[in-house]
Amino acid sequence: MPVCFMQYSGTASSTARLILVPALISLGVTTLRLAGELQHWPKPLVNNAVCGKAILGVIWLVPVFAVYFAFRLSGLGNAPRRLRQAMGFAALGLILKLGGTLVMETAGMRYPSRLGINLALTVTGLILSGISWPALFRVLLTYGYASRIPIVVVQFLAMREHWGTHYDALDPGFPPIGFWPTFIRVSVVPNVFFMEAYTVIAGAVFGSIALALIRWKRVRPRFSAIV
Repeated sequence: MPVCFMQYSGTASSTARLILVPALISLGVTTLRLAGELQHWPKPLVNNAVCGKAILGVIWLVPVFAVYFAFRLSGLGNAPRRLRQAMGFAALGLILKLGGTLVMETAGMRYPSRLGINLALTVTGLILSGISWPALFRVLLTYGYASRIPIVVVQFLAMREHWGTHYDALDPGFPPIGFWPTFIRVSVVPNVFFMEAYTVIAGAVFGSIALALIRWKRVRPRFSAIV
């Protein structure tokens, strides 16, 4: 097959094909976790606490699929030309994202201020991730929405019906601001933006590091033979 037909085009249809199976797996994990929490499966398999970390969670799939996407894109001729530079931009983006998360957890600062700083740092991190590897950025962005939008739907239903899962759990001190403001604040904004940003930014780091390791292993035998 000619190379021109093998290269990743970056179109919506090619991206959809690339993320289809990972998106279905993520949906399956979300469905399985919901079932587990409703049926009171034990920790750490599931966890119905606020922001409860558990084995069943799409957050753990990000590095796995980021590596998968990176290898697929590289095989289709769409890897960054300067991999070290790409890794540097991706790492800096992750540092900024983590800094924004740290600000959000800082006590003594008003919520609007924390949110604004977190937003600025996260947007900058996203920009750096896009610069590091544009093709991987587009794929991770699309996969992120495919995996996170179902969670928003689940949270909407859980909060409406009070299912007693981590999807509708709130901090004890959360202000009584009504259903829609609460839903937007604890579900829509985190999933559609901040957790989506985590998927893209962390995915860029894992993907570029994995590609660098593969290239290093390929080059190392040649270097050893020369020596």
